[in-house]
Amino acid sequence: MSYPDPQPLVLLIEDDFLIGMDLSDALEQAGYRVLGPLATAVETLSLMERETPTLAIVDVMLKDGPCTALARELRKQGVPFIVHSACRPDEPLASEFQGVPWLGKPAMPRDVVAVLGELTRAIPALEPAVLSAEPVTFGRLSDAFAGSRHPLIRKLEGFTALSDEDRTALERITAAPTIVAPGTDLARAGDRPDGVILILEGMACRHKQRVGGARQISAYLVPGDTGDLDVTLLDTMDHTITTLSACKVVRLAPEILADLLHNRPNITRALRISTLVDEATLREWLMNVGRRSAVERVAHLMCELLARLHAVGHGRKSSYALAPTQSDLADTTGLSTVHVNRALQTLRQRGLIELVGNHLRILDDPGLRALAEFEPGYLHLGSQVAT
Repeated sequence: MSYPDPQPLVLLIEDDFLIGMDLSDALEQAGYRVLGPLATAVETLSLMERETPTLAIVDVMLKDGPCTALARELRKQGVPFIVHSACRPDEPLASEFQGVPWLGKPAMPRDVVAVLGELTRAIPALEPAVLSAEPVTFGRLSDAFAGSRHPLIRKLEGFTALSDEDRTALERITAAPTIVAPGTDLARAGDRPDGVILILEGMACRHKQRVGGARQISAYLVPGDTGDLDVTLLDTMDHTITTLSACKVVRLAPEILADLLHNRPNITRALRISTLVDEATLREWLMNVGRRSAVERVAHLMCELLARLHAVGHGRKSSYALAPTQSDLADTTGLSTVHVNRALQTLRQRGLIELVGNHLRILDDPGLRALAEFEPGYLHLGSQVAT
């Protein structure tokens, strides 16, 4: 299947007229051509007999019922798709839709466009066998993270030297990432762990939630970061891991990780150091919440994220995409959203940062570090720390 048209053709299958029009407008503004919105499986299947889309956005339940036959037809024609539905991925109706990016409905149009953009960028790198009658495995990239661009390799090489064989092993076990939508739970408190989560692109967070809904974020996972290496020793998860942006994620099975740790001593050493850095970072976050002012807390997080992203080749020298929303920052720093907003205004007024949308630019790095008392030694990044 080839895509000669520079503007991918998106089949939009949505039975809610207002949601469909909002999505259609957002897609067209992003440069896509749109077929739809279509509200039934019957009319969609009829249209697909005349025209084959590049991509599709699918709701599980349409006006004429579940669109399982439509999902099978999309797979048969090799059309990658994402799901935008009020149904949950673990419901029986969702059985035909496994292995694809999933957004809970109603998602913000910009989030739908962002996930579709990730899928669009992945298409040229998909192996030919994937674009066939077989079910599509999204994000199966042949060389997307080869060599020094691979965030996990970059991170681990900051802790210890890796051999060519080590790098090859890491590339092999991370060669089939899955594209995951923002706001997706990768692991949930109370569930049985089924592997170690690795973030290759995007950002996720660890958090715990009270019965009343109050949430505390205890860590950000950036590219190259993993969940707890020994989590499968536990019967249940004690916290939840949720994506803050569209992510590329690998779930490492326990046996794969055990083989890696047994046969690759350099990788084992680097991963153990990484675990120590995670613990040191948590201690720094406790200091942040307990002993810094609102402005200092937000400033410290900004400095830390810049250093961590810079170490794995993401962001520019003084700017990056700030995935956490003000609500996320509030749940991270133990503040209200009002106090976070005031802190951001203060940092702007002092000429320390510029924040447009989610793009953060640090205008005065020494000044921001001085305000936050940011000393990056706890990250153990050595020469990788952004200066």
